[in-house]
Amino acid sequence: MKQGDPTRPYPYGVYPRGAAPLPPPRAYYPPRARPPPAYYPRPPRQPLRVLLLVLLFAGLLLTSSALIVLFIYRPPGITHTPVTKGLANSPVSLNATLVGGGSWLQNATVYYNVVDKAVWKTKEMQLPPTGVQPYVAVIPGNEVTSSIAYYIQAVNSLGLSTNTVAYFVLVKDFRVTAHHLVDDPFVLSAGTSNNTKVEVKSLGGFSSSVSLSMSGLPSGVSASFNPPAVTPPANGTVTSVLTVTSTSSAPPGTYTVTLSGSSGNLTHTQTVTVKVNPQRDFELSASPGSIEIRRGAAAFYNVTLTSRYGYSGDITLTVSGLPKGIKYTFTTSQNKTSLAGTVQRLKLVVTTNLLSPLGTFNLTVSASDGVLTHTANITLRVRP
Repeated sequence: MKQGDPTRPYPYGVYPRGAAPLPPPRAYYPPRARPPPAYYPRPPRQPLRVLLLVLLFAGLLLTSSALIVLFIYRPPGITHTPVTKGLANSPVSLNATLVGGGSWLQNATVYYNVVDKAVWKTKEMQLPPTGVQPYVAVIPGNEVTSSIAYYIQAVNSLGLSTNTVAYFVLVKDFRVTAHHLVDDPFVLSAGTSNNTKVEVKSLGGFSSSVSLSMSGLPSGVSASFNPPAVTPPANGTVTSVLTVTSTSSAPPGTYTVTLSGSSGNLTHTQTVTVKVNPQRDFELSASPGSIEIRRGAAAFYNVTLTSRYGYSGDITLTVSGLPKGIKYTFTTSQNKTSLAGTVQRLKLVVTTNLLSPLGTFNLTVSASDGVLTHTANITLRVRP
């Protein structure tokens, strides 16, 4: 070994004491070249591709089926513009357009409730003659008596349905009322007139002109209104004065007549009882029918005046048939009195003196207001 060979463990040839010399280096033989391995081709991947294609096709099919099912089985949709106002006794027309829900035949129904009836009714919506939407349903005018709540339901042939929310139709209307004639009759006498107030009340914002009339009155009796037509403010009231006039020849009796208020094709009525009494009058009576007195004494008769059918007036009292020397007076100022729907009782005093004639005298007591005159007969016997 050469000294200083760096490849040796002891390059400078100095061996430690006791160390054995290294064995000589082994010869280096490069590794033999291995023959290339035999080629084994990969297994074909066609089944995997087919599987992937099958899965992809199945996914598309399921997705398409789901979309078709969703399209077919989805409920129909409703497009509707709500009707919010109406007029009593006038038809209410409702329109709706049905969309979606598949290609099968669709139908729609209106469910409505007239508030004062409190009963739900149905009206099937129909296509117009052209067969083109929207569907139409009309609530008849004779059912529109007050405000209406309604909703629309659409159903396809598979039974899938959709409802709209509930809507409210505020129906404009009015009422005609003669409050004093609701329970009591309208009373007047032949040849007179009487009056009362008629009230027209607005409902649902009604504010149109209302013409007033009365029908069913007997001959000789007529009615007038002042004013003949009124316009109530929205949700307010207005009054008119009803005057019923009777001629003196009007037949007495009790009659059922109709008070009416009309605005366009809207009419409301109230049944009223009108009682026509005979012509206003009064009655006269005197009692006792006969009195006997001594000459120089006085006789006292009771005279009664009774009003009939609301009579009122000033009445003058007289006595005829008395001879000279016998006088009379009534217990009222200047033999006159006022009678106003009451019974009035007076005293007739017939006085004699020592020179008054003797005998029996038939006297007539008369009461007159200048138009009507009534009499009563009495007898006075004067003895010595």
